[in-house]
Amino acid sequence: MRIGLVGDVEGELAVVVDALRLLAERGDVKHVVQLGDLRYGMGPDPEGYLDAIEAACVGLGLRLDVVPGNHENWALLDSLWSRPASVDDTGRLLPLRLREHVTMLPRGHRWTLGGRSVVALGGAPSMSVGQRPEGVEWWPTEVLLDHHVDAVVADGPADVMLTHDSPGPPYCVPEVDQILHRNVRDNPRDWSPRALAHAETGMTRMTRAVLGVAPRFLAHGHFHVAGEDVVRLPGSSHDTTVWSLSARGEPGSVRVLDLDTLGPAPGG
Repeated sequence: MRIGLVGDVEGELAVVVDALRLLAERGDVKHVVQLGDLRYGMGPDPEGYLDAIEAACVGLGLRLDVVPGNHENWALLDSLWSRPASVDDTGRLLPLRLREHVTMLPRGHRWTLGGRSVVALGGAPSMSVGQRPEGVEWWPTEVLLDHHVDAVVADGPADVMLTHDSPGPPYCVPEVDQILHRNVRDNPRDWSPRALAHAETGMTRMTRAVLGVAPRFLAHGHFHVAGEDVVRLPGSSHDTTVWSLSARGEPGSVRVLDLDTLGPAPGG
């Protein structure tokens, strides 16, 4: 089985549709996972945006799961996940069926694809914290918290881990490592100390989650850069392949994972 992976789309409908069409044209992909910053519930016409994505999925014969990023309307997500129907008998959050073929995955959600155990862990700190009003580009609940990490680690290992944020060095791809060093050394975008510390805290938590789950394969978005590496996590008996996906339709923003090999499918 092969699944499509799509990086940050940042609310750009044409980018979403082009990615879905590219994957459908292969003929071997029926399931797609978007790795956050769909910008769910944001923009001038959020319902029309979802309707158009649903229409594309129907027309192309695909289903789309979304790992939430930081650029989603977390106030709306929190409201939907607070409903009794969105929680199972054990208190775990259930996936949100946004449309018939479009689903938002809660943090720590686990399922099986192609015989592989898969875990999703969304969210990340926004760098706009303290620079833009709360509820416009960032929400307090977008961040991964310690109790999220504790829960996903307690559930044990998984073959595949799909996240929005990246683990930190030395477990990130070199391209992400370069961005981190540049932000600290040169700070070319003039991030505030609060934003840099906020991001570091989120990455530290994601790193702890990745070390605890010890996946054989990890894919993430968030940094808008394409990269790939193989790392050995502490105490692990196997290597972990890490993919960072770029954004907005740039090269490396759409990839295909072969679940048999946990490597790229031909042309993926």
